[in-house]
Amino acid sequence: MPAPTSVTLRDLAFEWPDGSPALDGLNGTLPMGRTGLVGRNGVGKSTLLRLIAGLLAPTRGRIETAGDVGYLPQTLTLDHDATVADLLGIAPVIAGLRAIESGDVDERHFDAVGDDWDVESRADEALHEIGFSAADLDRPVARLSGGEAMLIALTGLRLRRTPITLLDEPTNNLDRPTRGLLGDLVDAWPGTLIVVSHDLELLERMEHTAELRATGLGQEARGRGARLEVFGGPYSAFRESVEQDQAAAAQAARTAKQALKVEKRQRAEAEAKIAARARAGKKASENMPKILANALARKAQATAGSLRGTLDSRVEAAQEAMDAADALVRDEEHIHLTAGSRS
Repeated sequence: MPAPTSVTLRDLAFEWPDGSPALDGLNGTLPMGRTGLVGRNGVGKSTLLRLIAGLLAPTRGRIETAGDVGYLPQTLTLDHDATVADLLGIAPVIAGLRAIESGDVDERHFDAVGDDWDVESRADEALHEIGFSAADLDRPVARLSGGEAMLIALTGLRLRRTPITLLDEPTNNLDRPTRGLLGDLVDAWPGTLIVVSHDLELLERMEHTAELRATGLGQEARGRGARLEVFGGPYSAFRESVEQDQAAAAQAARTAKQALKVEKRQRAEAEAKIAARARAGKKASENMPKILANALARKAQATAGSLRGTLDSRVEAAQEAMDAADALVRDEEHIHLTAGSRS
Protein backbone atom coordinates (compact mmCIF):
# COMPACT_ATOMS: atom_id res chain seq x y z
CA MET A 1 0.00 0.00 0.00
CA PRO A 2 1.50 3.41 -0.96
CA ALA A 3 2.37 5.81 1.85
CA PRO A 4 -0.09 8.68 2.47
CA THR A 5 1.10 11.84 0.77
CA SER A 6 1.93 15.16 2.42
CA VAL A 7 2.85 17.20 -0.68
CA THR A 8 1.59 16.80 -4.24
CA LEU A 9 3.16 18.62 -7.20
CA ARG A 10 1.12 19.04 -10.37
CA ASP A 11 2.87 20.24 -13.55
CA LEU A 12 4.99 22.57 -11.43
CA ALA A 13 7.18 25.14 -13.17
CA PHE A 14 9.22 28.08 -11.91
CA GLU A 15 11.34 30.71 -13.65
CA TRP A 16 13.66 33.25 -12.06
CA PRO A 17 12.96 36.96 -12.72
CA ASP A 18 15.58 36.99 -15.49
CA GLY A 19 13.60 34.29 -17.31
CA SER A 20 15.96 31.40 -16.60
CA PRO A 21 14.06 28.20 -15.80
CA ALA A 22 14.58 26.43 -12.48
CA LEU A 23 11.91 23.72 -12.67
CA ASP A 24 9.52 22.72 -15.43
CA GLY A 25 6.81 20.09 -15.73
CA LEU A 26 7.44 18.61 -12.27
CA ASN A 27 4.89 16.08 -11.06
CA GLY A 28 5.12 13.87 -8.01
CA THR A 29 4.22 13.30 -4.39
CA LEU A 30 6.19 13.38 -1.16
CA PRO A 31 5.00 10.95 1.52
CA MET A 32 4.24 11.56 5.16
CA GLY A 33 7.05 10.83 7.58
CA ARG A 34 10.72 11.76 7.21
CA THR A 35 11.99 12.23 3.65
CA GLY A 36 15.47 13.16 2.48
CA LEU A 37 15.40 15.19 -0.75
CA VAL A 38 18.57 14.62 -2.81
CA GLY A 39 19.83 15.41 -6.29
CA ARG A 40 22.59 17.10 -8.19
CA ASN A 41 23.72 20.52 -7.08
CA GLY A 42 21.77 23.09 -9.08
CA VAL A 43 18.84 20.82 -9.93
CA GLY A 44 16.41 22.92 -7.85
CA LYS A 45 16.08 21.27 -4.42
CA SER A 46 16.21 24.49 -2.38
CA THR A 47 13.98 26.21 -4.90
CA LEU A 48 11.44 23.40 -4.55
CA LEU A 49 11.42 23.77 -0.76
CA ARG A 50 10.79 27.51 -1.06
CA LEU A 51 7.94 26.84 -3.49
CA ILE A 52 6.35 24.33 -1.11
CA ALA A 53 6.80 26.80 1.77
CA GLY A 54 5.01 29.50 -0.23
CA LEU A 55 8.04 31.81 -0.33
CA LEU A 56 8.08 31.58 -4.14
CA ALA A 57 5.09 31.45 -6.46
CA PRO A 58 5.01 28.85 -9.26
CA THR A 59 5.16 30.11 -12.82
CA ARG A 60 2.79 27.30 -13.72
CA GLY A 61 1.10 24.39 -11.98
CA ARG A 62 0.16 24.00 -8.35
CA ILE A 63 1.25 22.52 -5.03
CA GLU A 64 -1.13 20.73 -2.67
CA THR A 65 -0.14 20.22 0.97
CA ALA A 66 -1.80 18.21 3.74
CA GLY A 67 -1.69 21.06 6.25
CA ASP A 68 0.38 24.13 7.10
CA VAL A 69 4.07 24.22 6.27
CA GLY A 70 7.03 25.30 8.42
CA TYR A 71 10.37 26.14 6.81
CA LEU A 72 13.95 26.51 8.03
CA PRO A 73 16.34 28.07 5.46
CA GLN A 74 20.04 27.39 5.11
CA THR A 75 20.90 30.79 6.60
CA LEU A 76 19.02 32.42 9.46
CA THR A 77 18.39 36.14 9.09
CA LEU A 78 17.63 37.79 12.44
CA ASP A 79 17.35 41.28 13.87
CA HIS A 80 20.28 42.42 15.98
CA ASP A 81 18.07 42.58 19.09
CA ALA A 82 16.35 39.22 18.53
CA THR A 83 16.03 36.88 21.51
CA VAL A 84 15.70 33.13 21.90
CA ALA A 85 11.92 33.64 22.16
CA ASP A 86 12.00 35.42 18.78
CA LEU A 87 14.04 32.59 17.29
CA LEU A 88 11.52 30.08 18.63
CA GLY A 89 8.73 32.14 17.06
CA ILE A 90 6.87 32.52 20.37
CA ALA A 91 7.92 36.05 21.44
CA PRO A 92 4.42 37.59 20.92
CA VAL A 93 2.81 34.78 22.92
CA ILE A 94 5.33 35.11 25.78
CA ALA A 95 4.82 38.89 25.82
CA GLY A 96 1.05 38.41 25.98
CA LEU A 97 1.32 35.89 28.82
CA ARG A 98 3.58 38.16 30.85
CA ALA A 99 1.27 41.12 30.32
CA ILE A 100 -1.76 39.11 31.49
CA GLU A 101 0.17 37.77 34.50
CA SER A 102 1.04 41.34 35.44
CA GLY A 103 -2.66 42.26 35.49
CA ASP A 104 -3.07 43.75 32.00
CA VAL A 105 -6.33 42.28 30.63
CA ASP A 106 -6.25 44.05 27.27
CA GLU A 107 -7.95 41.84 24.66
CA ARG A 108 -4.94 41.99 22.34
CA HIS A 109 -2.88 40.03 24.85
CA PHE A 110 -5.45 37.24 24.92
CA ASP A 111 -5.48 37.27 21.10
CA ALA A 112 -1.71 36.94 21.09
CA VAL A 113 -1.81 33.96 23.46
CA GLY A 114 -4.72 32.19 21.77
CA ASP A 115 -4.69 28.56 22.93
CA ASP A 116 -0.97 28.54 23.79
CA TRP A 117 -1.29 29.00 27.55
CA ASP A 118 1.26 26.26 28.12
CA VAL A 119 3.76 27.51 25.57
CA GLU A 120 6.39 28.44 28.17
CA SER A 121 6.35 25.00 29.79
CA ARG A 122 6.43 23.34 26.37
CA ALA A 123 9.31 25.59 25.35
CA ASP A 124 11.17 24.75 28.55
CA GLU A 125 10.75 21.02 27.92
CA ALA A 126 11.84 21.30 24.28
CA LEU A 127 14.80 23.56 25.10
CA HIS A 128 16.07 21.14 27.72
CA GLU A 129 16.55 18.56 24.95
CA ILE A 130 19.18 20.81 23.35
CA GLY A 131 20.83 22.11 26.52
CA PHE A 132 18.76 25.26 27.16
CA SER A 133 15.71 26.15 29.24
CA ALA A 134 12.91 28.69 29.56
CA ALA A 135 15.37 30.86 31.51
CA ASP A 136 17.07 31.52 28.15
CA LEU A 137 13.98 32.96 26.43
CA ASP A 138 15.23 36.54 26.87
CA ARG A 139 18.80 35.67 25.91
CA PRO A 140 20.04 37.65 22.88
CA VAL A 141 20.56 35.53 19.78
CA ALA A 142 23.81 37.43 19.20
CA ARG A 143 25.28 35.49 22.11
CA LEU A 144 24.54 32.12 20.48
CA SER A 145 26.76 30.17 18.12
CA GLY A 146 25.48 29.44 14.65
CA GLY A 147 24.85 25.82 15.61
CA GLU A 148 22.94 26.80 18.76
CA ALA A 149 20.79 29.23 16.80
CA MET A 150 19.98 26.55 14.23
CA LEU A 151 18.95 24.05 16.93
CA ILE A 152 16.74 26.61 18.67
CA ALA A 153 15.10 27.60 15.38
CA LEU A 154 14.44 23.92 14.70
CA THR A 155 12.98 23.55 18.17
CA GLY A 156 10.71 26.48 17.40
CA LEU A 157 9.32 24.65 14.38
CA ARG A 158 8.48 21.69 16.65
CA LEU A 159 6.69 24.01 19.08
CA ARG A 160 4.57 25.44 16.27
CA ARG A 161 3.30 21.93 15.50
CA THR A 162 3.05 22.47 11.75
CA PRO A 163 1.98 19.25 9.99
CA ILE A 164 4.78 19.65 7.41
CA THR A 165 8.28 20.97 8.08
CA LEU A 166 10.97 21.71 5.50
CA LEU A 167 14.66 21.88 6.41
CA ASP A 168 17.27 23.17 3.96
CA GLU A 169 20.80 21.97 4.82
CA PRO A 170 20.21 22.11 8.60
CA THR A 171 23.61 20.64 9.52
CA ASN A 172 25.69 23.22 7.65
CA ASN A 173 28.43 24.56 9.95
CA LEU A 174 27.39 22.33 12.87
CA ASP A 175 29.99 20.45 14.88
CA ARG A 176 29.55 16.73 15.57
CA PRO A 177 27.91 17.04 19.03
CA THR A 178 25.43 19.59 17.70
CA ARG A 179 24.70 17.35 14.73
CA GLY A 180 23.95 14.56 17.16
CA LEU A 181 21.40 16.74 18.97
CA LEU A 182 19.81 17.69 15.68
CA GLY A 183 19.66 14.02 14.70
CA ASP A 184 17.85 13.21 17.94
CA LEU A 185 15.28 15.92 17.19
CA VAL A 186 14.78 14.53 13.70
CA ASP A 187 14.28 10.98 15.00
CA ALA A 188 11.47 12.15 17.28
CA TRP A 189 9.87 14.59 14.84
CA PRO A 190 6.09 14.61 15.40
CA GLY A 191 4.96 15.40 11.84
CA THR A 192 6.13 15.19 8.26
CA LEU A 193 9.72 16.28 7.68
CA ILE A 194 11.33 16.97 4.28
CA VAL A 195 15.08 17.57 4.47
CA VAL A 196 17.54 18.75 1.83
CA SER A 197 20.99 17.76 3.03
CA HIS A 198 24.43 16.57 1.97
CA ASP A 199 24.94 15.01 5.42
CA LEU A 200 24.88 11.25 4.87
CA GLU A 201 24.37 10.52 8.57
CA LEU A 202 21.28 12.72 8.61
CA LEU A 203 19.97 11.18 5.39
CA GLU A 204 20.31 7.74 6.97
CA ARG A 205 17.73 8.82 9.56
CA MET A 206 15.08 9.30 6.87
CA GLU A 207 12.21 6.88 6.20
CA HIS A 208 12.10 7.80 2.50
CA THR A 209 14.49 9.27 -0.06
CA ALA A 210 13.19 11.49 -2.87
CA GLU A 211 15.44 12.29 -5.81
CA LEU A 212 14.95 15.42 -7.91
CA ARG A 213 16.46 15.00 -11.39
CA ALA A 214 16.67 17.14 -14.49
CA THR A 215 15.27 15.34 -17.52
CA GLY A 216 17.20 15.09 -20.77
CA LEU A 217 20.93 14.64 -21.26
CA GLY A 218 23.87 16.87 -20.44
CA GLN A 219 24.19 20.30 -18.93
CA GLU A 220 21.73 21.87 -21.38
CA ALA A 221 18.94 19.91 -19.70
CA ARG A 222 19.53 21.45 -16.28
CA GLY A 223 16.54 23.44 -15.06
CA ARG A 224 14.31 22.53 -18.01
CA GLY A 225 12.34 19.38 -17.38
CA ALA A 226 12.33 17.88 -13.88
CA ARG A 227 11.43 14.54 -12.41
CA LEU A 228 10.78 13.47 -8.82
CA GLU A 229 11.13 9.84 -7.74
CA VAL A 230 10.54 8.53 -4.22
CA PHE A 231 12.28 5.45 -2.82
CA GLY A 232 11.41 3.61 0.38
CA GLY A 233 14.20 3.74 2.93
CA PRO A 234 17.20 5.96 3.76
CA TYR A 235 19.92 7.17 1.41
CA SER A 236 21.88 3.91 1.47
CA ALA A 237 18.81 1.97 0.31
CA PHE A 238 18.27 4.55 -2.43
CA ARG A 239 21.88 4.22 -3.64
CA GLU A 240 21.63 0.43 -3.65
CA SER A 241 18.44 0.61 -5.73
CA VAL A 242 20.03 3.08 -8.16
CA GLU A 243 23.16 0.97 -8.55
CA GLN A 244 21.12 -2.17 -9.26
CA ASP A 245 18.99 -0.31 -11.80
CA GLN A 246 22.06 1.21 -13.42
CA ALA A 247 23.78 -2.14 -13.75
CA ALA A 248 20.73 -3.48 -15.58
CA ALA A 249 20.41 -0.29 -17.67
CA ALA A 250 24.08 -0.39 -18.66
CA GLN A 251 23.77 -4.02 -19.75
CA ALA A 252 20.63 -3.22 -21.74
CA ALA A 253 22.44 -0.31 -23.41
CA ARG A 254 25.38 -2.54 -24.37
CA THR A 255 22.99 -5.15 -25.80
CA ALA A 256 21.08 -2.51 -27.74
CA LYS A 257 24.32 -1.03 -29.12
CA GLN A 258 25.45 -4.45 -30.30
CA ALA A 259 22.06 -5.10 -31.92
CA LEU A 260 22.33 -1.78 -33.78
CA LYS A 261 25.79 -2.75 -35.07
CA VAL A 262 24.38 -6.05 -36.36
CA GLU A 263 21.50 -4.33 -38.13
CA LYS A 264 23.82 -1.77 -39.75
CA ARG A 265 26.20 -4.49 -40.88
CA GLN A 266 23.35 -6.52 -42.36
CA ARG A 267 22.09 -3.39 -44.10
CA ALA A 268 25.52 -2.75 -45.62
CA GLU A 269 25.87 -6.40 -46.68
CA ALA A 270 22.44 -6.32 -48.28
CA GLU A 271 23.32 -3.15 -50.20
CA ALA A 272 26.44 -4.83 -51.53
CA LYS A 273 24.37 -7.83 -52.69
CA ILE A 274 21.83 -5.55 -54.36
CA ALA A 275 24.60 -3.78 -56.24
CA ALA A 276 26.14 -7.12 -57.32
CA ARG A 277 22.77 -8.40 -58.59
CA ALA A 278 22.20 -5.13 -60.43
CA ARG A 279 25.54 -5.48 -62.24
CA ALA A 280 24.82 -9.13 -63.08
CA GLY A 281 21.34 -8.28 -64.31
CA LYS A 282 22.62 -5.46 -66.49
CA LYS A 283 25.14 -7.78 -68.12
CA ALA A 284 22.54 -10.50 -68.68
CA SER A 285 20.08 -8.02 -70.18
CA GLU A 286 22.49 -7.21 -73.01
CA ASN A 287 21.40 -10.41 -74.82
CA MET A 288 17.65 -9.99 -74.04
CA PRO A 289 14.90 -8.21 -75.94
CA LYS A 290 14.60 -4.67 -74.62
CA ILE A 291 11.04 -5.08 -73.37
CA LEU A 292 12.02 -8.15 -71.31
CA ALA A 293 15.18 -6.50 -70.01
CA ASN A 294 13.18 -3.45 -68.85
CA ALA A 295 10.62 -5.65 -67.09
CA LEU A 296 13.33 -7.57 -65.27
CA ALA A 297 15.05 -4.31 -64.28
CA ARG A 298 11.80 -2.89 -62.84
CA LYS A 299 11.21 -6.10 -60.87
CA ALA A 300 14.78 -6.02 -59.52
CA GLN A 301 14.39 -2.38 -58.49
CA ALA A 302 11.11 -3.10 -56.72
CA THR A 303 12.64 -6.05 -54.87
CA ALA A 304 15.68 -3.99 -53.90
CA GLY A 305 13.46 -1.10 -52.73
CA SER A 306 11.35 -3.42 -50.57
CA LEU A 307 14.45 -4.98 -49.02
CA ARG A 308 15.99 -1.58 -48.34
CA GLY A 309 12.77 -0.41 -46.67
CA THR A 310 12.65 -3.47 -44.42
CA LEU A 311 16.31 -3.18 -43.45
CA ASP A 312 16.08 0.58 -42.90
CA SER A 313 13.11 0.02 -40.59
CA ARG A 314 15.10 -2.52 -38.61
CA VAL A 315 18.06 -0.14 -38.30
CA GLU A 316 15.73 2.68 -37.21
CA ALA A 317 14.06 0.44 -34.60
CA ALA A 318 17.45 -0.67 -33.30
CA GLN A 319 18.59 2.97 -33.09
CA GLU A 320 15.47 3.94 -31.14
CA ALA A 321 15.97 0.98 -28.79
CA MET A 322 19.57 2.03 -28.17
CA ASP A 323 18.57 5.66 -27.55
CA ALA A 324 15.91 4.53 -25.08
CA ALA A 325 18.40 2.27 -23.29
CA ASP A 326 21.03 5.02 -23.18
CA ALA A 327 18.50 7.43 -21.66
CA LEU A 328 18.19 5.16 -18.63
CA VAL A 329 21.93 5.22 -17.98
CA ARG A 330 22.87 8.10 -15.69
CA ASP A 331 25.70 10.36 -16.73
CA GLU A 332 26.95 10.59 -13.14
CA GLU A 333 28.37 7.90 -10.91
CA HIS A 334 27.31 9.53 -7.66
CA ILE A 335 24.65 11.96 -6.53
CA HIS A 336 26.41 15.22 -5.69
CA LEU A 337 25.19 16.54 -2.35
CA THR A 338 27.06 19.82 -2.20
CA ALA A 339 24.91 22.68 -0.96
CA GLY A 340 24.30 25.72 -3.14
CA SER A 341 22.19 28.87 -3.14
CA ARG A 342 20.09 27.52 -6.01
CA SER A 343 20.42 23.82 -5.27
